[in-house]
Amino acid sequence: MNEYRISNVKQLLFSACLAITLSACQAMPLNQPKSVVFDEFISTGDVLPIENITTIDGEIINLQQLGKRKLVVLFASWCSDSNRLLTALNNSPLLNDKTIEVIAIAREEDVETVSNWRDKRGIKVALAVDADRSIYKRFASGGIPRLITVGENNKIIKMNLAEGEQQLAKVIW
Repeated sequence: MNEYRISNVKQLLFSACLAITLSACQAMPLNQPKSVVFDEFISTGDVLPIENITTIDGEIINLQQLGKRKLVVLFASWCSDSNRLLTALNNSPLLNDKTIEVIAIAREEDVETVSNWRDKRGIKVALAVDADRSIYKRFASGGIPRLITVGENNKIIKMNLAEGEQQLAKVIW
């Protein structure tokens, strides 16, 4: 008699779990990509949390210089969206605008890797590395590439996760 009850309880629990699982699956639309939301640690109006940065070529860039807009890109050389963005930026008029300082910072990469990546692709954007993610973690918990526009007063205008196509359209001054 005990075995009969245990068997019934197991069947009941299995049926309940199956019903819950199936109802949860129906609540989500089929073929919809899951949107991942990452915590962001800066907001519009915040001061850019980087003072100086050294490029992979040894040049020190003062990112607190007033009177110049800045475009900061957080990327990774292995990321297809980052590659698309840096290629587009490389070919854009933004690099020739003397009123804009452009710097792209490679997350969790070393100078040699980023130098080789730049040379292989002919990238003209000033590049720096953030080997230990100490810079990146000032901005967000995840997600690359990121476009951060900064006004002449060194205050953040906008930070965008720039995945997909038409990434430079997300540059907002």
